[in-house]
Amino acid sequence: MLNLLATNNWLNWVIIVVLIVAIVAMFALSGRKNKQREKEYVEQLAAIKPGNKVKTAGGICGIVVEVCDDDNTVIIETGSELSGKSYIKMDKTLIAQTDAKGPTQIAREEAEARRQAAKQAEKSSAEPEEVATPATEESASPADAADETVSEEKKD
Repeated sequence: MLNLLATNNWLNWVIIVVLIVAIVAMFALSGRKNKQREKEYVEQLAAIKPGNKVKTAGGICGIVVEVCDDDNTVIIETGSELSGKSYIKMDKTLIAQTDAKGPTQIAREEAEARRQAAKQAEKSSAEPEEVATPATEESASPADAADETVSEEKKD
C-alpha cells in the first residue's frame, strides 16, 4: 500500500512538470510568432508609397497621395470624383491594412512560388507519358473510323 502511494505521488509530479513545460513552450512559440508579425507590419509601413491602397484602424479606406517621412505621417485621398475627394493627414501607425509589401513578405511569396513550381514539375514528371501506339483497324473505335471517312472525303 505504501509503495502504491509513492508511485502515485511520483506520477503526479511527472504530469505537473510535463504540463508546465508544455505551457512554457506554447508561450515561447506564441511570442516568436507575434514578433515576426510585428516585424512584417513595420516593414509594410516602411514600404508605403504614393498610390498604395490603405485602410486605417478607424475603417477609413483610401489611396496614399504623399508620405511625409520627417513626421511619420501620410496623406490619404478618400472619396470619388462624383461625391468629392477629401484628403486626410494621419500618422502611419494608424494604418491597419495596406497593399504595400515589405521585403520579408516579398521573399515569402517568391519562396512559395518556387515551391509551387517545384511541386508542379514533380507532379508532371511523376505522371507517365502516354505512349502513342498505332491503332489497328480492329481496335479503332467507331468515332475514329468516322473521322477517317470524313478526312478521305475531304481529300477527294
